[in-house]
Amino acid sequence: MNEIAKKELIRSKEEKRILTGKISGIEDEYYKLKNENIPCAILWYEDIKILIPSTHLGINKLNKSIIRGMIGAEIDFIIIEFDSISNIAIASRTDAMKIRANLELPKLKINDTVKVRILAVGVKHVLVELYGKEVTIKADNLQHTYILNCKDLYSPGEYLKVRIKNIDIEKNLFELSAKDFTENPYRNIRKYITEGGEYIGKVIAFPKNNSGIIVQLDLTNITCLIRIPARFNNYPHYLDNVLVKITEIKVEKKLIYGYLIRDF
Repeated sequence: MNEIAKKELIRSKEEKRILTGKISGIEDEYYKLKNENIPCAILWYEDIKILIPSTHLGINKLNKSIIRGMIGAEIDFIIIEFDSISNIAIASRTDAMKIRANLELPKLKINDTVKVRILAVGVKHVLVELYGKEVTIKADNLQHTYILNCKDLYSPGEYLKVRIKNIDIEKNLFELSAKDFTENPYRNIRKYITEGGEYIGKVIAFPKNNSGIIVQLDLTNITCLIRIPARFNNYPHYLDNVLVKITEIKVEKKLIYGYLIRDF
C-alpha cells in the first residue's frame, strides 16, 4: 500500500480534508452504515479502492443509471471510513460539496469567469459542478450555434470555461454560460450568406414546435430553419443534402429562415 496515500486518506477522515478523483465504475456493495447493499461509485486513490455510496453522492435517485452517466467525471470527496486491512475506504461527496460551497460560493459575483467540471452530459444540456453546487447549462448557453446532441461535443471529466450570468446563493439560483468563449459566426454572417442566396446544406433535425426542417449549411456550423413548400409531397430525410434559399437573416437573434428548393 502507498503509505503517502494512506496518510492522506486518514487526514481526510480526521481533518475533513477534500480529496479529488475520477469515477471509474459502479458496484453494489454492502454498506455497513446503512446495513444494506446499495450502488456505489468506484474511485481509486493510488492503489486504494474508494467507495462512494449513492446516498453520499449528491444525487436525487439512488440508481445505477445516474451514476453511470457520471463515469469519467472528476469529483471531490471526504473519507468517512477507512479499513487499511482490506485497503478499502468509504467516502462522501456530499460532505465535500458542502465544505466547498461554504468556502467558495460567497466569493463569486456576476460576470466572474471560472472553470467548472462536467459531471454528466445529456442531449440538450450538460451538468457541471460550480464549487460544490450542481448547475445545468442548457445547449443555448453552450454555443452560439444549434447543438444537435451535446454528447457529441462534451464528456464527463472535462473542464469548461464559463461566465457567471446570474447568482443568488440564498435562492439556489445559478446561471452559467460558456458561449462567451466560443466563436460567434453570426457577427460576419452576411460575408458568407445573404438574403436571396441559394446554398447547399444537410438536414440535421426536425423541430418539434415548428414546421419545416433544420439545415446546417455546408462548410459551416450555421443552421437555418427551412420551410417546405406545398409542392413537396415528402419531407427530406435526416442527413439528406438539400438546396435552400435564404429569405431572412436576424443577426441579433441568431436566426436564419428560408425555404427548400430541392433535395438530392
